[in-house]
Amino acid sequence: MTAAETQRELVVPAQRNPESPQTGRAPLLVVVGTDVHPFDRLLDWTARWAEENGVPCVMQYGSSAPRDLPGSSAFFDHATLGVRLREAAMVVCHGGPATITEARRAGHIPVVVPRDPTLGEHVDDHQQRFAAHMGEAGMVRLCRTEESLRAVLDAALVEPEALRLDTAEASAESAAAVRRVGDLIDTLASARRRHADEEVRVLFIGGWGRSGSTLTDRLLGQAPDVCAVGEVTHTWERALRDNERCGCGVRFRDCDFWGQVGKVAYGGWDTLDVEHVLALKHRVDRMRFVPRLALPFWANRRKRDLRTYGELHRKLYQAVAEVSGSSVVVDSSKHASLAFALRHARGIDFRVLHLVRDGRAVAYSWSREVLRPEIVDAEVYMPTYSTVSSGLHWLVHNALFHLLDWVGTPVLRMRYEDFVAAPADGLRRIRGFSDLPTGKMDMLDRPAATAEGLPTAQLAATHTVAGNPMRFTTGALTLRLDAAWRAKLAARKRRVLSLITWPLRARYGYLDWRKK
Repeated sequence: MTAAETQRELVVPAQRNPESPQTGRAPLLVVVGTDVHPFDRLLDWTARWAEENGVPCVMQYGSSAPRDLPGSSAFFDHATLGVRLREAAMVVCHGGPATITEARRAGHIPVVVPRDPTLGEHVDDHQQRFAAHMGEAGMVRLCRTEESLRAVLDAALVEPEALRLDTAEASAESAAAVRRVGDLIDTLASARRRHADEEVRVLFIGGWGRSGSTLTDRLLGQAPDVCAVGEVTHTWERALRDNERCGCGVRFRDCDFWGQVGKVAYGGWDTLDVEHVLALKHRVDRMRFVPRLALPFWANRRKRDLRTYGELHRKLYQAVAEVSGSSVVVDSSKHASLAFALRHARGIDFRVLHLVRDGRAVAYSWSREVLRPEIVDAEVYMPTYSTVSSGLHWLVHNALFHLLDWVGTPVLRMRYEDFVAAPADGLRRIRGFSDLPTGKMDMLDRPAATAEGLPTAQLAATHTVAGNPMRFTTGALTLRLDAAWRAKLAARKRRVLSLITWPLRARYGYLDWRKK
């Protein structure tokens, strides 16, 4: 909607009737607009408040669950909406420009709760940004949480005029309001077009766990043009819900870096409903969904969820890049299901580093108990896997990244053993794949500090949300391949693993028939 189109639709407001003829008391009017996405969150918030305070409530509930309230309906025609606005004592609405403007024409300062695309309430975040601009201009009361909504409505019960414009004021400012709203729409539309041309570059480290992804993530993250944030897939439950420790050593919610990322990405972490996000993840990001995620986007059944999930991650990656000032964000989540989901995301330049390690070494690592130091309130260990289970997981997960390559996602495949033996060469290959300069590796190009002449690295703390316990390691680190499995893995288990993992070990060059 342009400013000119908005101007044509508006007329001078009529006199408001302060009382509802049905109840004798002016009701609270809730409007969610005509969008196809449900907005039950807003309806539930206002219904609870109205019931607790004995305030009559009229709802236009759209595609949300029907509400059995007098005067309520899925949709109002323009004339009926005008009547409802004039009868209302207060108006709570979504962040749609037309609804906000109509409410102000009727003499209200609307209380606005914008739809959130991360909760499946819209296809994008234009309501979030538009409502933020309107709030800053003083044209609406912006609320993003149920608590803030209650506070505004409670205050309005005490001082009703706080949310009202008198008729003369509404009439006088009508033309100016149209121009201001139209200008905001045009400004945001231009910003959206510019933003669409800017993609955040993400290097996703994929494979099966215990394949060296945390070390690779840490080394990549030492460069100033790279921000390595660990396993983003665990952000929602381990970091945001459980408040586990960041790689810098403090709890997630106490970390200044992640606090700023949350503000830039979502307007603050508290605006996200963690349970909604986890439910969305459960609907999209699971291994059993990979076959359909490998299909073209138009062939997927859950297009809306897939778009919402992709936008959730795009905002996070974009905020990480903005706050850190980096050119590339490294996500070492490894999960094939997340990689397949994000290949459909808009606004992400998505590239995959497929990191592989000998399946027998991986299985031995998974058999050992490893304490999770990020949990400070209890003694919790990382999961363990049996020989057969680990071998099968290794085979399936690595095979899926070949499928990801086959469907057109850029993939660089690298053996962990080769990376550790020549880390500078490995880093140059990875940086070249990520379109980054491949010059001197300052953290590696130094004389070896060990008698064995092994390469060393200098590690500074990074803000990782999950990963192997070595993500907390700082200072000098000797890069040495862990080959303990060759001596400690039982012969029977080794034979079983050799059989299970044989097809891909052969492909990766782990079978050397010249050696026993």
